[in-house]
Amino acid sequence: MFTKKQSASFIKVIAFAGVVASTTGCGIDAPKAEIAYAEATIHSARNVDANRYAGVDLERAKGKLHEAKSAMNEGDNEKALRLAHEATATASLAQAKAEAGKAKMAESQMKDSLNMLESQLR
Repeated sequence: MFTKKQSASFIKVIAFAGVVASTTGCGIDAPKAEIAYAEATIHSARNVDANRYAGVDLERAKGKLHEAKSAMNEGDNEKALRLAHEATATASLAQAKAEAGKAKMAESQMKDSLNMLESQLR
């Protein structure tokens, strides 16, 4: 039979093996919410005219989203989650660039208007 010390060690090994098996075997759930959030972020970027100001970033976000959906369909949920987060971040960048582009254009138009008013006052 086992001694008390050997039994305790054996129980610890069994418990550790159970924890490892349960965490690696289960994996993560399909990142449906993250993919939906990425889709919404891309849609939001389109609404602020990201096609015009940050087309490359918007297309990159769409590509990452497509890859995320494919990975999820193949059961690679970790990859799908990573790609969904990347798509969201890239779409957010595109949205920020679009908003900055619009602001820069508005600034330019205001400067032109100011210059025109100043020239009329002379």
